[in-house]
Amino acid sequence: MTNSEEIKRLEKIAEHFSMLKGVNGKLEKYRIKTVMENAIGRTILDVGCADGVMAKSLSGKFSVTGIDGSVRLIKRAKKIAPKAKFICTLFEDFETPVKFDNVVLSFILEHVEKPQELLGLSKTWVKKDGRIIILVPNANSLHRMIGKAIGIIDNLAELGTTDITQGHRRIYDLVSLKKEIEKVNLKIVKTGGYFIKPLSEAQMISWSDDLLNAFYEVSRSMPAKYCAEIYAICRK
Repeated sequence: MTNSEEIKRLEKIAEHFSMLKGVNGKLEKYRIKTVMENAIGRTILDVGCADGVMAKSLSGKFSVTGIDGSVRLIKRAKKIAPKAKFICTLFEDFETPVKFDNVVLSFILEHVEKPQELLGLSKTWVKKDGRIIILVPNANSLHRMIGKAIGIIDNLAELGTTDITQGHRRIYDLVSLKKEIEKVNLKIVKTGGYFIKPLSEAQMISWSDDLLNAFYEVSRSMPAKYCAEIYAICRK
């Protein structure tokens, strides 16, 4: 896919995408919490920053630079997170003389055409002792296992309707995520998971914040392989 084709694809997704909407938006606070708990130093590069919801929270503690290939999303991000710096660029075109304490890839690895290229570039953007923080949806999430059991999906690696709508090209479990990371010789400091998702987002849309928080708290004592979202903390 050419750069112009990829930009058109991103803008099409951006027409209906926002981290402020739906259950996915409500879960963003748990992603932010995971990044906060694992980030070090003072600077963060937020790759695939979307409309800047995570950058807004992180900019209270860190100096944040966000990059995204969608003009539409970057415009929103600048309004939502005025303390952060934003650049509209595809990741493969991004160049910076500055190294960051943290490179955050939150829900981006499953979107890109060439995940190996993104991981390799992330190594060039992070400081020698910095961290690359990767968060992705989990193929083995409880709700996907239930979906397979009742025939909504044929296998756990299959992309669902929501995946396709959001522009996912693949879905990882902990094993495949580790393999992807290790191919570029990144060292994995730790992995984990958070939030238990028993049903689809459409079925959870009316759930209260208290109920969502309860499922998050319960997830912290459960095996990561069953959580809705998984993460890996890496270094060079």
